[in-house]
Amino acid sequence: MKKLILAAIVAVAGWFTAQAQSMPVPEKYNEFLEQAAQLAQMDQAKGDFLMNATMEALSPDPVAYRKMMELAEKRFSDPADPLHNEGLYMAVLQHTTEQFVLSNAEKEKQRLLLEGAKKNMIGTVAADFDYITPKDKTVHHLKDLKADYILVYFNNPDCQSCETVKERLANSELINKLVNEKKLIVLALYPYEDQKLWKKAKYPSMMINGWNQSQQIENYELYDLPTLPCFYLLDKDYKVLIKNEGSLNKVEAKFNDLLSPKAEAPKLETAAQKQGVHPKQPAIQPAKPRPTIIPAPEDDPYTVRSEQTLNLLLENKSQEIYDNLSDKLKAQAKPESFAGALSQIEAQMGKYLGHEAWNIQQVQGLKAYTSIMNFEKAQLGMIVTYNEEGKITGFNIVPAQAIKPQD
Repeated sequence: MKKLILAAIVAVAGWFTAQAQSMPVPEKYNEFLEQAAQLAQMDQAKGDFLMNATMEALSPDPVAYRKMMELAEKRFSDPADPLHNEGLYMAVLQHTTEQFVLSNAEKEKQRLLLEGAKKNMIGTVAADFDYITPKDKTVHHLKDLKADYILVYFNNPDCQSCETVKERLANSELINKLVNEKKLIVLALYPYEDQKLWKKAKYPSMMINGWNQSQQIENYELYDLPTLPCFYLLDKDYKVLIKNEGSLNKVEAKFNDLLSPKAEAPKLETAAQKQGVHPKQPAIQPAKPRPTIIPAPEDDPYTVRSEQTLNLLLENKSQEIYDNLSDKLKAQAKPESFAGALSQIEAQMGKYLGHEAWNIQQVQGLKAYTSIMNFEKAQLGMIVTYNEEGKITGFNIVPAQAIKPQD
């Protein structure tokens, strides 16, 4: 492979380790996807940016590009996979449909997959659908259901995994507690056409047993259901909180997060308290200090080197950048890894307009020199770290939020 994944990421978004560099190709790709998914759990925007930058870096190598595309589809789109993440999957699909790496037939398939992924996205209002129940032939609708939360359990009675998850739902203390408190409605929905199969199935009393008799979900493709079983969690306004999730554990974790008490703002001191009369109460722990960001002196030798490094990137002098790397980074990259890095970024972010003053701050426990790069469409952050010999130990371009001070 002409351009190894981790080497390309050093030039574009290389805040990951390079442990996968020496692995066989399949393991290396999976290692990278796992780290991308971990990042997305903390900040989805960073994960999306990384996947877009990765696909862009791999685009000169169609074999590597297709390999990443296929594996990302397998890992990110499957609700049963631990790495399931709709946002990362859509970032890959978006790139494959916009660039010119794939054939027209391949791009058409990716376009259809992207259309499916865009349906009922997290944060949007879920599409309404009708259903009937075994005891009541009246046609009901999703939006007839009124509760703080609605859990739609898409399932097939002929599916062994669906039966297993159904039993786990029935025995879940958390789910039953929320149902009993009338904070949650569980709708077990069969979306396919076999009425006899649906009628033979038994469902616990804590959930509604529904069948989409009109078949509008499948015929009009209202929902993207890559595999069953899967969950959609909606709030009281029918906005999607979880989409295409195959793990009940993750659903319960989401409920625990939604229902956990949020930190309250400190109360104002009363007149009695100002006079020294205080009720007994636990000591308030001081807030952790935010990372200090200070302006870097212009005559600081590392400020000068950081400016020189940025200029080398702008001038596309890949060999000179490589010469300034530490031995460890040189083992992870090649000079050609840096070629065209700025043009790749400009293809997504628009023309480079300049950068802001250099700052010094702690990034992942290291003293780093950082600056905000301005493009027509967005801002990016640049991070440069050095060892005692003055060689670059980290040269990364990241989302601007990663180095901007918090409000």
